[in-house]
Amino acid sequence: MSVSKLSRAYLFNAAAFIPVILFLLYGRFGPGAAGVRWETAYVIGGILAIPHMIWLINSRAGHWIALGVDLYLLVGALLAALSESAVQMWGQDLGAAPVLASVFVVGIAATLFSPLGFIGEISNNRARIRQLSLMLLITAAIAVAVSLAFRHSPLLGGVLPIVALVLVRGQLGKRLATAA
Repeated sequence: MSVSKLSRAYLFNAAAFIPVILFLLYGRFGPGAAGVRWETAYVIGGILAIPHMIWLINSRAGHWIALGVDLYLLVGALLAALSESAVQMWGQDLGAAPVLASVFVVGIAATLFSPLGFIGEISNNRARIRQLSLMLLITAAIAVAVSLAFRHSPLLGGVLPIVALVLVRGQLGKRLATAA
């Protein structure tokens, strides 16, 4: 694959996560005290998540992980508007578990209502899509549990479960493609 194709593919996939990228950049490097900065980051992320969710649903069907991350930002924005302690719990005390729980909720909805299933792939074999989607849901549930258990470790409770979920999703997508 050429460098230009790799670059385009990277940018295309990064676009699925624009709101959370901007949320993290503002939360980390924005002006003001950390608590207020992260509350503002949630509001910004939540506002950006709304049109982004519409774009994902209309243009990038099957990007359920990105849609779950947008749901996380939207809930975070609502909590930031309600209570400083609620957004503190959602954003810091629970680690990455709320992100993964949001992806899990979107995964359930996708498995039940989308012809692409949670796996997010096109196939004529609905039974196989449902089977792989259920496997991905189990993986997401495990990721939430691991994230909660290790919520105070950014590596074990954050990076590891999220990367594992993305990798398993990729492998299940390949399994579906080779079966077709």
